[in-house]
Amino acid sequence: MDHHLLKNFLSQSAIFQDFADEDLDIVLNAAVKRHLPKGTFLFREGDPGESMYILLEGRTRSFTSDNQGKEFVFMIGEPGDVFGEVSLIDNEPRSWSTQTEDDSSFLMFSKQDFREALNALPNAKDQLILNLAYMVRRLSLTMKNLALLDVYGRVRALFEGMLTETDGQEMISEPLTQQAIADRVGSSREMIARILKELVFGGYIRLENKRIILLQKLPERF
Repeated sequence: MDHHLLKNFLSQSAIFQDFADEDLDIVLNAAVKRHLPKGTFLFREGDPGESMYILLEGRTRSFTSDNQGKEFVFMIGEPGDVFGEVSLIDNEPRSWSTQTEDDSSFLMFSKQDFREALNALPNAKDQLILNLAYMVRRLSLTMKNLALLDVYGRVRALFEGMLTETDGQEMISEPLTQQAIADRVGSSREMIARILKELVFGGYIRLENKRIILLQKLPERF
């Protein structure tokens, strides 16, 4: 992407939306473009927070894990998503790990360059705070679903958030294994297998080439 396209991309990202055009120029000048192959860690849980990333192309997986290796995936990153922004502000270590799921390109901001850019943009700091608040609220919704919804409710929320229309059919926007679903909703693969089986039996979904096709609106209760 050239400078103009990158600046337009920044303006549509959650963290820099509603920034003035000249402010985006200063922000973009502080960025470095990086390409990372599939399977690369941007950072690991517990690492010091030294940089922030904005995904330009590709896909990522953000997750936390315990000492037995059990993972909970709470975000699959898509172009425009931001990673590591909080650690640039509070000087705390990373709260989770983020890894590329595909070959991916990013804009990277080091802590020092990011803070220097902010110091040059006093009028933009309030907007940055508002944008961060929006991002926290979005993450809070994920946590609320985990706390208040049963496993089926979390599966339903996950599926409805990933629906896309292709050739007149509604389907989940990416291939999902039973284990991938389980990791994202904090459940077991066996429970997910049972839920999918019942949804197929009830005529709500069809499984086809690792794709989940929605045949009718998912039920409120299971």
